[in-house]
Amino acid sequence: MIFKIQHLVLFTVMTKSDSTSPSSNNLDPIGRFISDRSRMAPPTKEECDELFIKMSEGSDEARKELIERHVRLVASIALKFRQTCVPMEDIMAEGIHGLVVAMDKFDHTRGIKLSTYAAWWIRQRIQRLIGKMSSAVAVPHDVSQGKRKENLVRTQLQVDLGRNPTEDEVNDVLGKDRNLSNRVKFAPASTLSLDEPLGEDSNQTLADMMTAEEEVNQSYREDGSLSDDMSVALSFLDQRERKVLAMRFGIGQDDSMKLDEIADVLNVSGERVRQLEALGLRKLRAVLMQSGKLDFRQLDKLVGKDLRGKTKMSPLELSLISDTAA
Repeated sequence: MIFKIQHLVLFTVMTKSDSTSPSSNNLDPIGRFISDRSRMAPPTKEECDELFIKMSEGSDEARKELIERHVRLVASIALKFRQTCVPMEDIMAEGIHGLVVAMDKFDHTRGIKLSTYAAWWIRQRIQRLIGKMSSAVAVPHDVSQGKRKENLVRTQLQVDLGRNPTEDEVNDVLGKDRNLSNRVKFAPASTLSLDEPLGEDSNQTLADMMTAEEEVNQSYREDGSLSDDMSVALSFLDQRERKVLAMRFGIGQDDSMKLDEIADVLNVSGERVRQLEALGLRKLRAVLMQSGKLDFRQLDKLVGKDLRGKTKMSPLELSLISDTAA
């Protein structure tokens, strides 16, 4: 039986502290979720059935009571994850969300206790949250669980064997029912700060070893820039080809244009614009590509040659000159 709810309203109810209670403490990450009703014993089977019947009739008060009386169940599960780097308030909020999801899917007519059914959903939501927030790199839930299982197996084998287990021994224990071997193997286990010293007796950091921006700019073709190279490459194109590519890809202007827009500006057909674009791109490939890779050093060879009428050359002629240039 699935009930439609407003999660925002329920979370507002659950996170509201009981300011009139002397034992309430806003600094306690779990206590702020505990109300007077949450301190009551969980509902019995008969009480639970009665509350679900009232919920089916549209009673928000019955839903609120059912959630609040199971908050201690969420707290007991959340405390098992208190050693993680995720704040306990976030763990509790996600656990309550899992409780709400479980209530939406629970069928009280089957004779199963809500706490038994909801425990899995609460634990799943918390584990997914920890997998996303415990490290700088978000790891899928199934991969994080596979990594956790593999670490437990490695620890147990190390105790049993008295040494570090081999990969084959770990795979034998894990079995072939798990198809996450490669994903688990390459999952990030930890992160390294750029400001962390490389050694105990060294103040040098990883950031110090990385190339500075000034060095990158200086090493790029020693002098000149990408803009200069593109200007030289475009000089091998006919005036119409340069104009079409400039408007098509937004070179020297604010935005790119569609083929039909360019056709209107140049007062030609859209097919002619497409032909000019294709011809210009083939010429650029001829003067910029070497063995299928982009190589701006091709320009140095061509610029040094006296190529008269270069804008009238075909892509094949430019390619042949580029291949034979010293």
